Amino acid sequence: MKLISRVLIVLDAFIKGHRKGKVNNKTILIVFNQLFGDAVVIQSSLEAYTKLYPSSEGYNVILLARPSVLKFMKDTLPLPEEMTFEAVDFKKFLEDYAYYREVVRKYADIAGTVIVPGIGLSADIFTSAMKAERKIVLARPVDIEKPLIMAKFSKLAYNESVRPGKEDMKLLCHRKLLNYLGASEYKARLPELIKKERIIEAQYAVICPGSSKIEKCWPIERFAEVSDYLVEKFGLEVHLCGGSGEEELADSMKKLSSHPEKIVSHIGKTSFSEWSSIVQHAKIVIGNDSATMHIAAAARVPSVCIAGAYDKYKFFPYKVDELGSNDILPVTMLKDMPCEYCRTMGYDAGFGNSACKKRINEGLCAACIDLITVEEVKKEVERCIS
Repeated sequence: MKLISRVLIVLDAFIKGHRKGKVNNKTILIVFNQLFGDAVVIQSSLEAYTKLYPSSEGYNVILLARPSVLKFMKDTLPLPEEMTFEAVDFKKFLEDYAYYREVVRKYADIAGTVIVPGIGLSADIFTSAMKAERKIVLARPVDIEKPLIMAKFSKLAYNESVRPGKEDMKLLCHRKLLNYLGASEYKARLPELIKKERIIEAQYAVICPGSSKIEKCWPIERFAEVSDYLVEKFGLEVHLCGGSGEEELADSMKKLSSHPEKIVSHIGKTSFSEWSSIVQHAKIVIGNDSATMHIAAAARVPSVCIAGAYDKYKFFPYKVDELGSNDILPVTMLKDMPCEYCRTMGYDAGFGNSACKKRINEGLCAACIDLITVEEVKKEVERCIS
């Protein structure tokens, strides 16, 4: 039934995508189908949309996000009061034809402009089904080649696009989109967090050993070595952050560590507010490319991020137009590779590198992640703490 639903969704969106725009009004839909880290990154640009499309001139700006992401945003990020936030389950949207039709019926006729600040298949199919006169996307630096269905809908869905450069970090991409829309004075800057009270009294480091995909995850034994270094060199407790389903990473770290009594796991146990607090009050944050690292950047906490060349420059290293006196940019561990940008071109990491793809299929990290050594990370940790 799920396969039939998907086929019906694709066919319906494909047919609707060939219609010309019919709606021209002052309702603006921002289709944000992304996850927690992306939500932190986009925070600093949201107010600019309400200034560009002010309610005093009759505009109505609505941001659509996944239910869990929307709750995370409301719990942890300062959001503009003049923007309306509504939940759409974008995963279900691609799998349940009845839900797809319900969402399309609700939104297809209401907006004259649809803005997509980060593409993905659900956003492309959603936008294809809309009747808006303007459908604007923050595109990839290069056109996606595979899967073919994504390549097709990424072109079908939009009639305007803003294409960033390969070296434009996401904050700069959001700025380019806003500049294109008319916010010519907008500058990229670090996002902000709602300040949270301290809930851990000890001096501690945060390690985030997991991520949304296995290819992003630095080997757990290396995190255990870094954990021991933090305990022995700086006398810090080590607190682990991560999402539900990553609990075994904490068990593995404790088994591999020489100081398991100094490791405290919060993986899968915290509310969004508690997660933010733990990161905000850390001495240092170390981890894979994940939402925890973006929270650290927004909190102005020294951090070391282990990042892959598959998304080179997309999220790490951080780049901004304006840097405040208290701003701290994350340190990024990133290796140059001849196969870099593979996820930009082929959606999945390892595209065009068969050896790397084989590693990922076996449950290992991407080849570019594997090149990052413990000693290199230790060196940057010491520099940050010093």
